[in-house]
Amino acid sequence: MKPSPMRLMPLLLVLLLAACQPEPVDPATDEEAGAKLLALYEAARADGDHEIAEMHGNQLDQAHRKTQAAATMRETFDEVVQQADAMRERRRLLGLWDYQSVAVDGGTQHSAAIYSKVPRHAMEEGGSAPRPEARLVLRRHPEWGESAYLVLQMSTLRCGPPCRLEIRFDDAPARVFAGEPADTGTGPALFIKDEPGFLKAMTEAERVRIELPRNGVLVPKFEFEVGGYRPELYRGG
Repeated sequence: MKPSPMRLMPLLLVLLLAACQPEPVDPATDEEAGAKLLALYEAARADGDHEIAEMHGNQLDQAHRKTQAAATMRETFDEVVQQADAMRERRRLLGLWDYQSVAVDGGTQHSAAIYSKVPRHAMEEGGSAPRPEARLVLRRHPEWGESAYLVLQMSTLRCGPPCRLEIRFDDAPARVFAGEPADTGTGPALFIKDEPGFLKAMTEAERVRIELPRNGVLVPKFEFEVGGYRPELYRGG
């Protein structure tokens, strides 16, 4: 028995509707979606939000990589990544410093402190995280004045007399500073006598390397990434 024309009508309608549906758009070639992400990318770049621009650029390249929008984005993306990396590095350097202001007899003590850099090979050996070997402290005290000193993770310190430190600011030749050993009660400390000269040079540097006199078979050396130092926070501003 042949099916009646009335029974064939629903099937024909389904086939006709299916034929009228547009082909699904491949996200990789979706120019409209790509243009929207490109607009966000360019807006963030114009505002100097390079990390946000980098995020939108990566989304555009991953989701709509074959679009003209992605091609346009790639013309400036390397510069955006460089700027984003610089922002992350700046934030890292800023975070290395610890600033404190505490009430003491006669006023307020201000301090700024930073730990020495842990050698890369020590970080890659595995196990527990290695401890920094020294801490550089700047201190302004209403009675004791301004000081710059090292707090050391050494059990004993031999330095002088006279005590002489070799300090290198970035890649400039090493300068000799007089030192004065002290005891914190929990370990040795070493004051840098020319605090104004040290602080001026440190403020203009990205890196400070301090070498102490030989202690037995060792020559203690410490490196500090000081590029994120903010004088206004140390000064209590």
